[in-house]
Amino acid sequence: MIYEKFQFAVFSQRGRSKSHNEDALLLDGQVYQGSVREQGVVDAAQACYFAIADGVAIGTRPRIASRCLLEILHKHLAVSTATESLSPLLQRVQQDYGALSGNPRFYGMAATLVGVRLLENAVTVFNVGDSRAYLLVDGQAQLLSRDHTLLNDLIDDGEMVAGQAADSASIVHGLTCQFIADPECDDFRVNIATHQLQSGERILLCSDGLNEALDDTRIAALFTDDSEPELVNAWKAARRAGGSDDFSVIILKGRD
Repeated sequence: MIYEKFQFAVFSQRGRSKSHNEDALLLDGQVYQGSVREQGVVDAAQACYFAIADGVAIGTRPRIASRCLLEILHKHLAVSTATESLSPLLQRVQQDYGALSGNPRFYGMAATLVGVRLLENAVTVFNVGDSRAYLLVDGQAQLLSRDHTLLNDLIDDGEMVAGQAADSASIVHGLTCQFIADPECDDFRVNIATHQLQSGERILLCSDGLNEALDDTRIAALFTDDSEPELVNAWKAARRAGGSDDFSVIILKGRD
């Protein structure tokens, strides 16, 4: 089955005690920020893009950081081809983002990114930082992205095993890569994952306001019909579990 369209559902809300939502969303060519509730359908016969950027709180101006990142990303995607390699494109995005540091007000601001390119059944996921992409299938949430954290770096180097994560100090969950307005940034990495979407499968993009509060099993159980009440319930579940960060989710599924 080749999908002719993709249906999307979106929810974004500022975190507890925050004055502004520091997440920003790219929905098929348009950038959104604030309290976002959107649903729609896009043509799958041409490449379309969805993404979430999360302003890093320890950087400067996190609200502006996320929005600027998606505006630069959109500028590059608008002149790209449907099959262009996304890793070098995102390297160019980082170059432009780093150049923002020419304005002292923006120096040091940073953001994470997760996104997806959809073209018929072909799904290309890209991420920098710890915003995530999941494949929702058969009642499970399978991680497609990979967090750029010290924990994963230690696992890659054989200094820690995944089972130790729950008992590890919070410092190992810190970011080791993000988009940053610093021209001297010399450690920039992009994760790319591809998947051929099958019947019954959906893609979930989220900022860490979801997965820091809820584990993957709970996430899978919460997302079943992609209705707005369901997205609101997921946000409430994250709040009840102690989540206080900005919360953003995008659900995508194919339609024939």
